[in-house]
Amino acid sequence: MTKQELKTTLEESFKSIMNDVASIEESHFFAPIGEKWSIAENVLHLTQSVKGLNQGMALPKAFLEQQFGKIDRPTLSYDGVVDRYLTVLATGVTARGGFVPQMPENPSKEVLLSSFLKHHQTLADFLNDWSETELDEYCIKHPVLKMLTIREFYYFMHYHILHHRKAILKGL
Repeated sequence: MTKQELKTTLEESFKSIMNDVASIEESHFFAPIGEKWSIAENVLHLTQSVKGLNQGMALPKAFLEQQFGKIDRPTLSYDGVVDRYLTVLATGVTARGGFVPQMPENPSKEVLLSSFLKHHQTLADFLNDWSETELDEYCIKHPVLKMLTIREFYYFMHYHILHHRKAILKGL
């Protein structure tokens, strides 16, 4: 995907979740989906995930290069990133640490969705700061997928949203 296609696709994915849950009653929003996370917990997990990446994306490129180097392999395709992620998930890896949703005291659907939208739009907007070439040169470390190019990380974030959207849709 080109940078613009990636931005458009990412925006469509997170806006689809916003549309999916907009009319859900607050009590239903926070209710567990069987033994799985509630819609609210899925949204919070996605927000926590994107906040970490946004912190990395806000760093100067020179700092990213110093910390992680530049990638020395061909960039994975979208499907390649998804396959890599699904392979890792198949080993039983689950969210841990700061990626496990911890509901704030007196949570609000409106506040959670506002934060979700704000942080995901920030991620999409960071694409404006990168050239097509830089997206394939610079990298950031993912907690379980290890080193990903910036483009690959955006592929992952898009798929991650879709992955959790499936769980959310089960709760509707």
